[in-house]
Amino acid sequence: MDEEYDVIVLGTGLTECILSGIMSVNGKKVLHMDRNPYYGGESSSITPLEELYKRFSLPDSPPETMGRGRDWNVDLIPKFLMAN
Repeated sequence: MDEEYDVIVLGTGLTECILSGIMSVNGKKVLHMDRNPYYGGESSSITPLEELYKRFSLPDSPPETMGRGRDWNVDLIPKFLMAN
């Protein structure tokens, strides 16, 4: 990483993604990084279920009765979808 950047954005939450997009569209050279192995910061959805267990340092893996880990998608924060 010996390159030079105009902007370095840390995190992949909504605010960071909007900022990164605006800067790159305006011709800035942007480095966009996140410490998490998943995208979306605090508003992300984690899948597979095994990643959720790692995220919260749970001692075991998910029980077999829960099915396949990829069948799960867990939001870290509640989301509301408005419909008409």
